Amino acid sequence: MSSDDDDWVGTPPEGRISRDRANPGYWNQAWLPKTIVFGVLGILVVVVILLALL
Repeated sequence: MSSDDDDWVGTPPEGRISRDRANPGYWNQAWLPKTIVFGVLGILVVVVILLALL
């Protein structure tokens, strides 16, 4: 007998979300604010390093 978990039926195991409740666009949400925050933090790190070297 195969132990393939992809063929389960019935109630989904804990921690899994059924296909009808899934949100495929989740990872595309709010990318702009994250980009701005990490960009500013990156610039601040570069400035701190440059100040430390001078």
